[in-house]
Amino acid sequence: MKKVLAIDTTTQACSVALSLGEDVSGRFQLASREHTRLLLPMVNDLLSEAGVKLTELDALAFTRGPGSFTGIRIGFSVIQGLALGGDLPVLPVSSLETLAHTACRKLLIKDNYRLLPMFDARMDEVYWSAFEWNGAELTRLMPDSLSSPETIILPYSELPLAVMGDGWHYAERIDFDPTIEASALLPDARDVLTIAMPKIENGVLMAIDEVQPLYLRDKVSWQKRKRLRENNSISGTGT
Repeated sequence: MKKVLAIDTTTQACSVALSLGEDVSGRFQLASREHTRLLLPMVNDLLSEAGVKLTELDALAFTRGPGSFTGIRIGFSVIQGLALGGDLPVLPVSSLETLAHTACRKLLIKDNYRLLPMFDARMDEVYWSAFEWNGAELTRLMPDSLSSPETIILPYSELPLAVMGDGWHYAERIDFDPTIEASALLPDARDVLTIAMPKIENGVLMAIDEVQPLYLRDKVSWQKRKRLRENNSISGTGT
């Protein structure tokens, strides 16, 4: 029986979950700008109620992004401290994949569906990805991406579409007609465990110093700067 603690801080929600075999417990709270104050007490309360010490855990799982820059940094800092303090391996997962699983669980999606989880990334952009749900398993269709709402493209499918997350606030700019809409839904650490537990059971783990947060905007900005430098170099205007 693997003992695994999971956290998610990538949105305005703050959540923690603990898996002790078949027994899963959790905390979930809307916590805009309060993640720093809430997260460690939530972790400590969950471990205390279960009678488990940090050093007795087998692993930590967490959402590495994309999402709120501040939330990602806070979550990663806490995971670093817990991993080093407990000498524990970690497993990072996607916050968008977590949201897709949260939707399937909380919305009771039983049939085959395409899922489009999305977060408002500000600056007129969204973080998004796409999955297919067969009623039991999730299959990734698209990578985690950052783009303007108008440029979201999904593979063709006759399956109905479910969208979730506050990125759907841009609905009038997205050319889709979903069957299910859940713009207020937020990822939950319980669903971090859903993704992580099968992998951890198979030994897929990392040391904390091998992991980095996922800041898609940083990556996109770097690519734009690289293209600009290359264009300047070609035109002879580079320095």
